[in-house]
Amino acid sequence: MKTVLVVEDDANLRRIVRALLEREGFLVREAEDGQQGLESALAASPDCIVTDAMMPRLGGLEMLLALRERCPDRAVPALFVTAASQVPEPAEQARAGIVGVVTKPFDFDRLVAAVRRAAG
Repeated sequence: MKTVLVVEDDANLRRIVRALLEREGFLVREAEDGQQGLESALAASPDCIVTDAMMPRLGGLEMLLALRERCPDRAVPALFVTAASQVPEPAEQARAGIVGVVTKPFDFDRLVAAVRRAAG
């Protein structure tokens, strides 16, 4: 069973994404901000990370970059959920391990399909 870490500060959205992914057979871990997400990813290496861009304490991009810095040989594919105006440059996406950008508001079926592809 593939594990997905969902890092999202909106508790309602986090619960919805969790329910959708669990329905598809994923084991889902949750974090409410980038700092918790980083700690969770370091403790239990997920197969994929779905992260919001803007969160308290540590944003999604900063979290992913910190994870890559601490674990350079552990490349966890990430999906970056953001407003269209906050999409990182392609070089920064590559450096952070972002394999897909999902812009808000998003279609849940597309998100699940993107997670399926990213998690392998």
